[in-house]
Amino acid sequence: MEEITPSPELFLKIMKRLRNEERVLAIKKVVLFSIIFSSSAAGLFSVSKAMITELQTSGLVSFVSLLFSDFDVIKTYWQSFSLAILEAVPAMSIALCLVILLVILQSIKIIFKNVKTVSDIKRLAIN
Repeated sequence: MEEITPSPELFLKIMKRLRNEERVLAIKKVVLFSIIFSSSAAGLFSVSKAMITELQTSGLVSFVSLLFSDFDVIKTYWQSFSLAILEAVPAMSIALCLVILLVILQSIKIIFKNVKTVSDIKRLAIN
């Protein structure tokens, strides 16, 4: 049987191809997560606007101002006061804002990680 030997530049061709595929994948991730970031930022704007409106209409500000004006009454009826505050808090809007903020932060993290991969010229160069 004859022994087959690969050409000397085969390793370099394979490595260049792998680096190119890695770079293309990183570019795709940057584009995808940039779109996710943009849509999440727009969503955060509208959800935070709705949350502020709900906070204003819920009467939570009145309960908090009662803390400073009549603290003795709050000490006496602290259980009822705490339940009233819990009912007045717009929990779903706050939770939605926090989830969207988490998506934004994770998108930024992934974008910067992949931009670093794409722009790392020394690592991508094969001699």
